[in-house]
Amino acid sequence: MTRTQLPRLPLRWGQAGLPQAPRSLLLVQISAMGDQVQTLPAVSDIAARWPGIAIDWAVDARFADIPRLHPAVRRVFALPLKTVQNAPANAGAWRELLAQFRALRAQTYDLVWDPHSVLKSAIVARLAKSPLRVGYSAPDCGGEPLAARAYHLHFSRPPGIHGTEGRRLFARAVLDTDTSRPADYAIRHAFSASSPERPAYAVLAHGASKPEKLWPVEHWRALGERLIAQDLQLVLPWGNAAERDRAERLIAAWPAGRARLADRGSVTDMAHLLAGAALVVGVDTGFSHLAAALRRPLVMLFTSTGAELFTPEDPAISRTLGGNGVVPRPDAAWLAAQQALAAAGMRDPDVPAFSPAPARICERPGSAP
Repeated sequence: MTRTQLPRLPLRWGQAGLPQAPRSLLLVQISAMGDQVQTLPAVSDIAARWPGIAIDWAVDARFADIPRLHPAVRRVFALPLKTVQNAPANAGAWRELLAQFRALRAQTYDLVWDPHSVLKSAIVARLAKSPLRVGYSAPDCGGEPLAARAYHLHFSRPPGIHGTEGRRLFARAVLDTDTSRPADYAIRHAFSASSPERPAYAVLAHGASKPEKLWPVEHWRALGERLIAQDLQLVLPWGNAAERDRAERLIAAWPAGRARLADRGSVTDMAHLLAGAALVVGVDTGFSHLAAALRRPLVMLFTSTGAELFTPEDPAISRTLGGNGVVPRPDAAWLAAQQALAAAGMRDPDVPAFSPAPARICERPGSAP
């Protein structure tokens, strides 16, 4: 298909040289965990619109467990890109990467859809065999405008739209999906929810990929004290030495036996932990987005980023606080936790309306707790 023969967005299948229906799709979303989760509802939209379509997904191997959970995904190409980047002398990682690329190249797709649209995803999209590749326009390519050259067609991100809804709108332009459907992450069926026979616990997802996303340690300590007073056990996940050190300092500050480190396992292991939680409180991190997808009572604490990045499956049991440079206070986080638990039927519904004065809800960075 030449440039002059290319269709335009939004695509109309069965017109402009396109087949009557797309039969196969390669989705390229390399990282990170939260972005993987936020892409799941778009996959559900595609599967609902085109029953029987073969959907393959190219992803960094660290996050491959997430697309594997979606029942509409046929095959996952788990690319060890981060391993190769961190250990370029690792011959085994290079062999696995090349094997994954060979397997990808053995397929031919009606369409390659890249909602990641940065240089590394653009390279993967370009390697795939397809007459049509669609990604973001150059200004929307995550600060890497050269990535746009890999695509035949370009989608401009609507202003003020991010996360889950942004990907669903992009999928609608490419695959004629229905965005009026409720967001369906389609992974909750794989996990059991909390059981009354087990002690109720809250997961505190305190770690983040960027330090500016973190919530102050003294705030976690204050919130943890109030949750423990409500007879909740606390579980703190960790992913690196700094996060483990922070978690251990918090655990030591609370009464003995009331908080513990989460076992370090796979993403699937973490999903099992989140699915059984009575409550999840987290910063803007993949674990918080995963908890929302698993429909757990959730309080999400934004600091540097904004709450527009967040689209829960069940807004009734999710609360967001702070964002864009405003840091939530512990008392506001505690009240939001009570509201989320009450909405989920796990606490007395007679809790105060969430309307304290802004000065009590949040603080600017550097102000006293």
